[in-house]
Amino acid sequence: MKKAISTAVFFTASLACGLAYSQSILVEFQGPGGHSSSNYGRTSALHAAARSVIALQKQGLPLGAYTVSSLTGGNSVNSIASDGVYRVKLNPQAGVAPAEFLNMVTAAAKAGADAENAFRNVKPGDLTAGAPADIRYTVTQE
Repeated sequence: MKKAISTAVFFTASLACGLAYSQSILVEFQGPGGHSSSNYGRTSALHAAARSVIALQKQGLPLGAYTVSSLTGGNSVNSIASDGVYRVKLNPQAGVAPAEFLNMVTAAAKAGADAENAFRNVKPGDLTAGAPADIRYTVTQE
C-alpha cells in the first residue's frame, strides 16, 4: 500500500511540473521535398528539424528545462519531407530567461538547417526543379 501512495505522489508531482511549462515556441522548416527514389539527395526538412532538436540538446540546459513535442513532417510514405515542425516549451523553474531560451532555440534551428544543407551540399540560392533547394526555417513565439 505504501508503494501505491508514493507512486500517486510522484504522478501528482509530475503532472504539476508538466503543467508549469510555458512559453511555447513553434519551429518550422521548409524544403523542396520530393520522391525518395527519383529525387534522392534532396534536402529533407524533417531531417533538419531532427538535427535542430539534437543541437538544442547539446546546448547544455539541465534535464527538465524544456520539453520538445509534436515533431512532425512529410506527407506520405517513401518521400522526402518538404516540411518539418516541432514545438518546444520552457519550464519557468529552469532558471533560463525566456528571451535567452528563444535565442537558444533560434540558434538550434539555424544549426539544424545549416547541417542538413551542408550534408546535401546545398547553398542558399540553389534551385531544384525551380524551387529553393536549401532548407529554410522560422521560429515563432506563441
